[in-house]
Amino acid sequence: MKFSLYFMLFIICFNSCANKKQSLDQSISIGNLVNEYAFTSKAYDTTILPKNLKALDTFYTATTVQSIWFDDLLLLNKIGENFINILHNANQYGLDPKQYSVDKIQRIYHIIKESKTIKNRKELASLLGELLTKNYFILGKHLNYGLIENVDILTTLSRKEFVINMPDYLLMAYKKDSVIDYLLALQPSQDGYKKLQKGMVKFLQSSTLSKERAKVNTYKVDSLKAIAQSKKALVIHSYIPKNSTDTIFIRGLRKFQYEHGLKPDGIIGTNTAYALSKSPYEYYQSAAASLERWRWKPSWGKDYIYVNIPAYRLWISLGDTLKIEHKVVVGKLRNKTPEVYSKLSYIAAYPYWHVPTSISVNEVLVKQKKDSNYMTRNNYEVFTKKLEPVSIKQINWDAVNRSNFNFYFRQRGGSSNALGLVKFIFYNKYSIYLHDTPTKYHFNREIRAYSHGCIRVQDAMQLADNVLRYDENLFSIDSVYSYVEKCNEKKMMLTKKLPVYIQYIVCDTDKDNTIIFYRDVYKKDDDVIRLLFDNQLVK
Repeated sequence: MKFSLYFMLFIICFNSCANKKQSLDQSISIGNLVNEYAFTSKAYDTTILPKNLKALDTFYTATTVQSIWFDDLLLLNKIGENFINILHNANQYGLDPKQYSVDKIQRIYHIIKESKTIKNRKELASLLGELLTKNYFILGKHLNYGLIENVDILTTLSRKEFVINMPDYLLMAYKKDSVIDYLLALQPSQDGYKKLQKGMVKFLQSSTLSKERAKVNTYKVDSLKAIAQSKKALVIHSYIPKNSTDTIFIRGLRKFQYEHGLKPDGIIGTNTAYALSKSPYEYYQSAAASLERWRWKPSWGKDYIYVNIPAYRLWISLGDTLKIEHKVVVGKLRNKTPEVYSKLSYIAAYPYWHVPTSISVNEVLVKQKKDSNYMTRNNYEVFTKKLEPVSIKQINWDAVNRSNFNFYFRQRGGSSNALGLVKFIFYNKYSIYLHDTPTKYHFNREIRAYSHGCIRVQDAMQLADNVLRYDENLFSIDSVYSYVEKCNEKKMMLTKKLPVYIQYIVCDTDKDNTIIFYRDVYKKDDDVIRLLFDNQLVK
């Protein structure tokens, strides 16, 4: 009997000590979490609150924070769960989930769910609410403005400003019961961004983010080896399963070529071998860099001409009814086409080509020295620096060189003119423009970087027709053809000033929102990717 009594007392004491220890351990755990994760507005990223830093102090009341993210039992409500899900899937927006304290958030919420006392749960809910709110502000800025603060060395275009007061924005979203919708609405409104973000979701569903690569040689080096290497690469990129038949291999290769801006001919040429040799993770980085670049841009209207340099494409968009695509040729590596935002000023029919001095000296003069009839045959005119005409045959071209060159060249309009039959002029400090070209075969190439910086447009007459119709101009495409037949140059001034956007975005999408990865021909994304995935970025 005594033994039973002593045993019961021992059990009671043991349980009491154990409960105290558990309570003490939990208290220590909570204290550590508060010390580790709590933050104040003084230590906060002030770039997210450009004008109203005091709003953050009044914003962080327990009632406000908890009502946004938690239910009455201090468990996450639907908004809180959906937001954490977005943070977990931040890579769908080209962002790293680790930047948004996802592991910390999960750890705290796990303890909240396990907590037995309302006091402990309330303290932790207040802490978690602050973390969720902080990361709502940070993610909102990243979605709207981008991660990289200084982009001056990455683009010549002006970057939009970040002017959103995130505390006010979140409160407004909460009052309208649209916290998540408002967050996602911070993203760029351009169609190109929206489609690319959807394409990123598709890419992540069908691909791994493996860093594995398979070096692929062209078929000209060793055709059998190239096929074996290509099969390995296509498995890595999830285009074919292992041990595929030749039919499945060719089908997968053609699909890969199409989705990387190449001719889907099933031939392992130089460009295909290069594209296959990259890892899936590198392509993810390219898509992330393209989404980042879109976030630097101001909003557009529905009417514009858009040129994407590495895609070698031009689109004219007029409202909801017209969107036509044209192939283009852009500047070669040593004459890169710059990024430009401007507006169309006029169209010139049967244009003269006013040859830049560098081209006059380095190309036209060189060809004239080799062929004394070259300039005459190609309709060039020569003037002094005072614009006095000079006979081509009167000049001793062998005696002319770079140091004593004192001429101005102009090429008359016509089928041999470098600008073709029509050009499109818009103000920019680089003096580039859109134009027709007599050299049509370049439009059939995969990599179309051959010009001196200006942009050659396939079917330029169709573009001129659409611009003049949009402008409701007195001149029409028939007027253009009329001046061409008369061999007369004619400027046709525009009144509506259609916006022109020339950008460098390595990833586009097709009509099904599948990402098309183009080659980074100017190597402009290397620094963007380095900065995006650098650990020094503000977390």
